[in-house]
This record gives sequence, C-alpha cells and structure tokens, in this order.
Amino acid sequence: MRLEYVRSFIGVVNYKSFSLAAKYLYLSQPTISTHIKQLESELGVQLLVRSTKDIVLSEEGRVFYPFALQLLETENQALEQLNRNENEAGRVVSMAVSSVPGNYMFPQFLASFRAKNMDISFKVSEGDSGNVLQKILNYDVEIGIGGLTSGNDKIYSEILFEDEIILITPNQAKYRNLNGEFPIEQLRREWFVIRELGSGTKTASENVEEGLKLNHASLHVAAQFESSELVRRAVEAGGGVAFISRTAAKESLDKQKVLEFNFENVNTKRQIYLMYHKDRKLSVVSERTIEALRRYCAEKYS
Repeated sequence: MRLEYVRSFIGVVNYKSFSLAAKYLYLSQPTISTHIKQLESELGVQLLVRSTKDIVLSEEGRVFYPFALQLLETENQALEQLNRNENEAGRVVSMAVSSVPGNYMFPQFLASFRAKNMDISFKVSEGDSGNVLQKILNYDVEIGIGGLTSGNDKIYSEILFEDEIILITPNQAKYRNLNGEFPIEQLRREWFVIRELGSGTKTASENVEEGLKLNHASLHVAAQFESSELVRRAVEAGGGVAFISRTAAKESLDKQKVLEFNFENVNTKRQIYLMYHKDRKLSVVSERTIEALRRYCAEKYS
C-alpha cells in the first residue's frame, strides 16, 4: 500500500471533492482518481460512494479512515525522528584512527580545529590500520586515518602527511658508543619491541628490515604491542630496540630518553593516509573536517 494513495484518499474525504483534494495536494484530478482506484483495488473494497452532489464514505471506508489517519501520523513521527537524529548526528564526525595519527597528530589537530568550529564534535575510535580500513568498509565511520591503504576500489585514499621509520634504542652507554652507526650484524643480535600484525608501522618497519637484509621472522622479539606509545615506553625503559615512526618517537627523542639511528641507502619513508568510503555520502561537517585536516597537515608537516 503506497502512502500517496492513502494521502489522496484522506484528501478527498476531508475536502469532499476530488478537485479540491487535487488542488491542495498539488496533484491533477485524474491522478487523485487513479490513486483512489488503486487503493480500492488493493484493499478489495469500495471506500467512497460517489454521487452527482456528494462524496461519502462507504461502510468499509468508515472502518478504514481512522487507520489511514494513523498511517500518515506514523509517517510524520518517523520523519520527525529521522530529522531529529540527522540534526544531532550532523554535528558529530565519526572517525577511526590508527595509533600514530591518533596519539601524535589528532589531539593537536582537535585543539586547532575546535578553536574555530565549536559546533562540531568527534566520535573517535582507535585501532591498527587494518581495523581502520575495516570500519570504513563496514560504514562504522565516515573518515579514517591510518598507515595502510587498501586495494579495495570502494575506499578513497590520499596522502595526508609523510612520516619516517627510524631505529630507537635506550639511551645507554653501549648504544651511545656506536656514534650513530648501528652495525647490521649487531642489530641481528638485538631484542626487538614490535607492533602487531595489521599495523601500518609494522608493515613499514618490515620494509625497512628487508632493505637492511634482516629477516624479520628470525628477529628476537622481546614484546609485541598494540600501540606505538607502548613500544616507545618499552624502549625508554630498556626493554629492547624498535623500528618506530619518527612522529611517535619525537617526545622521547626531545627528552633524550632514547637514541636514534638511521640507515643510508634504505627507503625509510612511510605515508599516513586520509580515507573514506566512495559510496558513502559524507556529511557537511565531515567534509569541513577533511578540508581542515588537509590544511593542518600541509602546514605542520610540509
């Protein structure tokens, strides 16, 4: 049963005229007549009794009329609730972020963004880059930021900013004595603190390890963590060495709690990506957020 049929029926009953119903419903009189015929055909009863002078409800029409009103009232209530939810959701941006941008970029962006956009708030979930991609594909979030892209053609991605993978060690004499150059043979004997599978940092670190001809499967692993923050703290405490994002290691490097080692002739660059589902219509506030993220990262990381 189509609601436009019901709406035409109520209009004819209320105005006691096909022509007046057509006028106030902004339809043609033949359309109103067709709607009534279709409705009567679907219900299998005659709803209106027509005469040259008047239009009255049939017995079945009197039974159906209050239910018709209830149908339209239910429609109105549903639309009001949807509009209310849209207005409330329209001020909230749902995001998924991986460890590095979530801990070391987004909090600073939030402070900058909210200074000019007090009407917008965020619902942010954190996970590894694989989780971010999955949340986008499942329509759980509108925007994702992570260190991995997807071969899935449903996901749009662009480089938000560039990062770098470095080796950090505890600030201890045996590492200071290396004078910034870490022998590969010695590195093979070290105990490593690593990220979990699915992490963009883990994937980028393995690319560096391959460039150094290290077999990551045979490295000595002291611990595996779900965030770069825990990796950084573990290295600070002397729990091992780690390949880690420079962005994630910045605080420890600034405070000289860890030492940094770089390797010539090895590509240590990695990208952080902005992503969203191509088939999803982004909200206006999400589009505003994306533009602000682009400007912020262009200024901060250029």
